Amino acid sequence: MAQIPRTYKLILVGLMLASNVMVSISGYSQDNLKKRNEKVSTKLSYEEIHDLEYEALIDEDTAALGLLIKIHMRKASIEKNNIEKARAYYYKTTLEKTIPALVYADSIIKITKESTHPNYPAIGYALKGHLHYESGNFQVALTNYLKAYNLALTKENVDQQREFALAIAAIRNLYGQHYAAVELYNKYLKLLKNEENFETQHYDDYTLLLFNLTLTHLRLQSIDSARFYANQGIKLTSKLRDDSNFQDFILLDAQINYYDSSYDKARDTLLKYNGSLDGTSKAIKLYYLGKIEDKLNNKNLSIKYFKEIDSIVTATGDPFPEVKDVYHELILNSIDKDDKHGQIEYIGKLIAYDSLHSTKQENVINAAMASYDIPYLKHQKREAEAQLENKKTIITGVGLLAGLGGFTGIFFFVRTIRIQRKLKVLLEEGIVRKKIISEQPVSTHPSSVPEDIRKDILNKLEKFENSERFLDKELDMSTLAQELETNTSYLSVIINSYKGKTFPNYLKDIRIAKAVQMLNNDHSLLRFSNQGLAEVFGFKTSESFSKAFYKNTGIYPSKFIKELNLRKVDGHL
Repeated sequence: MAQIPRTYKLILVGLMLASNVMVSISGYSQDNLKKRNEKVSTKLSYEEIHDLEYEALIDEDTAALGLLIKIHMRKASIEKNNIEKARAYYYKTTLEKTIPALVYADSIIKITKESTHPNYPAIGYALKGHLHYESGNFQVALTNYLKAYNLALTKENVDQQREFALAIAAIRNLYGQHYAAVELYNKYLKLLKNEENFETQHYDDYTLLLFNLTLTHLRLQSIDSARFYANQGIKLTSKLRDDSNFQDFILLDAQINYYDSSYDKARDTLLKYNGSLDGTSKAIKLYYLGKIEDKLNNKNLSIKYFKEIDSIVTATGDPFPEVKDVYHELILNSIDKDDKHGQIEYIGKLIAYDSLHSTKQENVINAAMASYDIPYLKHQKREAEAQLENKKTIITGVGLLAGLGGFTGIFFFVRTIRIQRKLKVLLEEGIVRKKIISEQPVSTHPSSVPEDIRKDILNKLEKFENSERFLDKELDMSTLAQELETNTSYLSVIINSYKGKTFPNYLKDIRIAKAVQMLNNDHSLLRFSNQGLAEVFGFKTSESFSKAFYKNTGIYPSKFIKELNLRKVDGHL
């Protein structure tokens, strides 16, 4: 029988089955099949068939499930019930390998295309998304999940929207859109916490969400946040004696300890549990073991781990983002050993995997923006317009604010003084630029980047910062790496080490420095709306521009523009 992954059950089974009273079945041995046949000869309801199929699925009893699917399909065909046919096809996919399973998923879509049922045909697309995801075809998986999500949006199926958004977040996370993923995860977590006894009643959802939030914050190097979610997962899985998920969280905690420089503690945990892993999961843990040994100056052992990773990736054809760092280390080691053949081999693999990941990343970002972000923004816009119709709420709010005026007067007086100080600094644009984009002092240069390449990238970054190339809102790390004639891994290391921040934050910071400069010097910009300014300075939304501006300066752009307009009237500009 094809493996039935946990996430598969989580996303799809819960959406398909209604809450029915389970039919009591003691087992599914061959001896019981005859008895079941006799029982089935009486007219079972669809609810009873659903329950029996679900039990057989959970017990991985393929013989019983196969029989029940035939009965289900026969009944649905006689009664011309396409929704029940679709449910039977779903169970059929759990018994098949990827290609025939995809055929059944297409059948679900075909026979429910015109259905008014709130779950269909979205489930068919979500099923295809899952099958492609499991096969490593992430771009195709994303396309199908996006179709499923938009159908759920059209049919106002909130449960499906949440589930499919998580799948979309997982793929966006995989290709570097970590902030977008965190936003989706947090939305889902907020909704989940509104449910009664959510930790136990929605245990699978909650633990999966904690795992994804931990991993995403880890990729963003938000160590405290990552540890917070990991600890929640460890406590919950330990309390419920869920050994499998407990191990997953413990291994994540080991990665957090690595980034927190607790190398011995991280190594002990990884060595304890690494033997139970295989494939890409094993390769990722070996990567951290290799990095730990490198930090502890055990270079030979570090290279041994990296070579083992190379063997796994070559065999599986499934590279993970950190694999580029692995090949950098193997290339440097080949140079040290004067191993020309090894050097050529590893450089070839690095180029291949870097190019593959960059292309897929671009496709994922474009697809996600077009099919998820934009429809969601339109949905938000419709909600906002509806809310504006309720004027009574607004009037009541104004009255309440007036009542609070006396209490808040002192607060606003103090706040005004602080804002004026910040405005004074902003008007000295050179100070702001120096503060925002100056290099951080580095005591130890990154060993993973050769010195000549390091100097070349820093020189090119200086020219980049003095240009206006960063104002292109479509610019990403892959594109910039190509323009600077380097790769994303080297560029990421340099920006993290010398600028003291991640690439997305680096890009936002230099854009804000440019915004302050241009607003001070170009008076025509003062007439622009917030959205217009966002477009000028490389931000996709006015909200992201305002947040970045406030984070860097301590005031919102509207306040800064107001001050500039006042100074213009008074003749200071």
